[in-house]
Amino acid sequence: MSPRAGETPHPPSTPEFGYVTPGGATHSYPPSDGVEVKKFSVGPFDNNVYVVHSIGSDDALIVDGAADAERILKEVAGLNVVGIVETHGHADHVQALPDLVAALGAPVYAHGGDASKMPVPTLPLRDGQTMVVGDIEISVFHTPGHTPGSLSFRARSFLFSGDALFPGGPGNTNDNKTQFREAMRSVDRMLELPDETRICPGHGLDSTIGRERPYVETWRARGW
Repeated sequence: MSPRAGETPHPPSTPEFGYVTPGGATHSYPPSDGVEVKKFSVGPFDNNVYVVHSIGSDDALIVDGAADAERILKEVAGLNVVGIVETHGHADHVQALPDLVAALGAPVYAHGGDASKMPVPTLPLRDGQTMVVGDIEISVFHTPGHTPGSLSFRARSFLFSGDALFPGGPGNTNDNKTQFREAMRSVDRMLELPDETRICPGHGLDSTIGRERPYVETWRARGW
């Protein structure tokens, strides 16, 4: 069925758009530009967890210690996990952190605006900061709106947006107009990235910047 005029089309549930299911198979993206990324879904809220690996080294980064620490540990076996980055502090994104820290001894990074929601101590990240994982430089974006301390991370052609940006618009802002305007300012920044940038959100399917950009004014007009 074709979308109605002005409606944002939803990506199909195919490997092209990173389709995964809770407890199901891992999706491995084709290695690109020195980066290898795996995606899998955990927990009752269909949370995506990503493992970002620098090809040519053992160094890797976990994006969101959401749930099912055993599954996450299995996915990083044999890698040197240099850190865990948290896109935000909502409970469904942080439940595995205590077990992951105990098993890996890796630092956890978060924005100060959400640090109080974390079940473990965190190291602060700020907008514009760069993290290094092996040969990969990862850019940190402060993308508030969904929460005050929401962060997104760009690793080459991948944008790990947490709940700040999904196919079809920003994450939930609780019908708060101020929060929504803040969320849209964050979205506007992310949509400045190249068209081919892959949006890897905190739940559900992927998209690309080029696929989503034409609909930004639709999102702004509807108010969510």
